[in-house]
Amino acid sequence: MRKFFVIFLALLVLVAFSATKVEIWSWRSQDADVWKEVEKKLKEKGLNIEIVFRAFIPTEYDSKMGIALQSGTGPDIIYSRRLPGKRTGDLIDAGLLVPLDDKIDFSHFSQNVLRYISKDGRIWGVPFAVQVVGIFYNKEIYDKFGLKEPKIWDELVHNAEVLKKNGITPFFIPGKEAWALAMQHAMCGVSVLGPEWIAKLEKGETDFLDPKWIDLNRRLNELKKYYQEGFLANSVTDQDAAFAFGQAAMVFYGIWGLQQWRSLNPDIKVGYFMVPPVSEDQKPYAYVYMDGALALTSISKNKEAALEVLKFAATPEFGTIFSNITYNIPAVMGAKVPEDPLFKEVVEVAEKHASPHVYWVGSVFVTQKPSLYTDVLAPGMQEMYAGKITPEEFAKKAQDALSKWFKPLRKRLGLEN
Repeated sequence: MRKFFVIFLALLVLVAFSATKVEIWSWRSQDADVWKEVEKKLKEKGLNIEIVFRAFIPTEYDSKMGIALQSGTGPDIIYSRRLPGKRTGDLIDAGLLVPLDDKIDFSHFSQNVLRYISKDGRIWGVPFAVQVVGIFYNKEIYDKFGLKEPKIWDELVHNAEVLKKNGITPFFIPGKEAWALAMQHAMCGVSVLGPEWIAKLEKGETDFLDPKWIDLNRRLNELKKYYQEGFLANSVTDQDAAFAFGQAAMVFYGIWGLQQWRSLNPDIKVGYFMVPPVSEDQKPYAYVYMDGALALTSISKNKEAALEVLKFAATPEFGTIFSNITYNIPAVMGAKVPEDPLFKEVVEVAEKHASPHVYWVGSVFVTQKPSLYTDVLAPGMQEMYAGKITPEEFAKKAQDALSKWFKPLRKRLGLEN
């Protein structure tokens, strides 16, 4: 009898001291070390939580995660996409995510960031990163040819012309990856068109057949003569290697690429500028958006422990860990970012020059199908660059697609009252 009592006590002790597992699924493999550090910090705070982090291939993540949640076999926490957007919206409508506004302290987040994960008056996740896109350039190449950061579009073209005449590839474009081309169009749009024009598009006061939209298409199409040969067959992996080793002077990309470029070539000197507008009387803007959020699943078997993880993720301490490991801009305010001049410059751009109106990720134009992002910009840019459609035909594709459901445009075109 005594033997069984000792075994029972041993089991109680084992249970008492065993860690509670919290499983997190993501599309970002680069975050693995973040969660190792978070686990250490939680243990220092007396929370015996083991974090199991799984990263999936980005293109497969949403389908695998969705199927797992619907079958009840998914994780406690998921990396969710931003709102408005169908993917996260569908998870909320299906009751697969738990609202967090009454469970988490969101005082360290700006309202601009929180709007990307808000729906029906509730907050559905803890934002983890803010992304800034624009043009990154090789400083040594620019200095070699006496080039300056362009203030207007024609100066950007001039720089590209100088580089090309001297045997340097001005831009490396990952044309095989349609999302990157859609991003290029959108980041150019916030400066070339301007947020005021985009605001009019949102209200139905202009449309895609406006000469300004067609002109942007034309400018991008004309810029392709400064891209590397065969650019439509190249991937982001190709781009990262080419840019890191000085085989191209500029890329249209996001701050998240910095870590990869420096891991390939620690000596690379990188600069950044916003896409320049057409004229000097216009201001340049940066496309800034929330990358994603950490959401609590309704099927979580360890909700209390998962909430402790999420509460920590909403603190500047988490933001400091996240930023210094990933070299991404943390969504939470008050974090200590890396002591890096370029990184701090981009953070300042995000704070002071973010476009208030956009039409790629995080916009009203991607909330239904056909989506301006996935169904128009992504394939349309590839087709235009391949010479299959003209800038005017590209504009008509956008007009035809969005007029199927976007009410302000439908009213403007007389398709509904």
